[in-house]
Amino acid sequence: MSDLNNKVALITGAAGGIGLGLARACADRGMRLILSDLDGVRLTDTVTGLRDEGNEVLGQQCDVRDLAEVAGLRDEALREFGSIDLVCNNAGIGLAKPVLGCTTADWHLLFEVNVTGVINGIRTFLPVLIDQGGGHLSATASLSGLVGDPDLAIYSGTKFAVVGMMESIAIEMQRDHPAVTVSVLCPGPVATGLVMNSARALTDAGTSASDNPDVADYLAAGMHPDDVGRLAIAGIEAGDFWLLSHPELTFEIAEPRFEAMRRHQLHIPQDWTRQ
Repeated sequence: MSDLNNKVALITGAAGGIGLGLARACADRGMRLILSDLDGVRLTDTVTGLRDEGNEVLGQQCDVRDLAEVAGLRDEALREFGSIDLVCNNAGIGLAKPVLGCTTADWHLLFEVNVTGVINGIRTFLPVLIDQGGGHLSATASLSGLVGDPDLAIYSGTKFAVVGMMESIAIEMQRDHPAVTVSVLCPGPVATGLVMNSARALTDAGTSASDNPDVADYLAAGMHPDDVGRLAIAGIEAGDFWLLSHPELTFEIAEPRFEAMRRHQLHIPQDWTRQ
């Protein structure tokens, strides 16, 4: 997807963090934006800020767990802009907790947001891209979608699911609809508000995140979300499937895992904190 100028980008989970980084990178390329987030107040502030910088931006609150709301987001985008050229299914939450301490609410919430939310985006927007003869579909997974870590069983499970779905869809699109391209973003540590925002969502769902300072510190020292956004959009422009914010770290972690698989053994990373 080489020429993004004046094209339309739709990004979920865009009120902050990686979603906002993606939005800024798209805006830098002259794209028109439709941004969504569950937090309507933060979304309004984000849209206002981007408009003040001279960008054409539409914001709509949306709960990606609700297929009808995602369909409404699609309809509003098409009403406003007439097409959707780039879809970034980015909305997600995290949880770092030993598996035996995880509640039913923990399991349901993370899979509903991180997996069902992406599924709803695929079901809603992929037909649009196919019908209009082209476009790009992306989703945000994680380095934790490539290797498992202790205390991240639920989070890692959701992100492995996203990686698998996007890889399969990418192959199908090359076979059946080559004008539609696909990518998956697998960031390493990124300095976002993931921990705080996730804790709020977990509390609303009747559960709570455990206090895990190692994960919080790991993320706080990570890459700026704007840098992740720039790398991701540059990769989409270049036609990449794997959008890796930390390629050296990714291969440093993933390659020993595959070596261990050849030996039919469990690979245990030395650094047990991942995004």
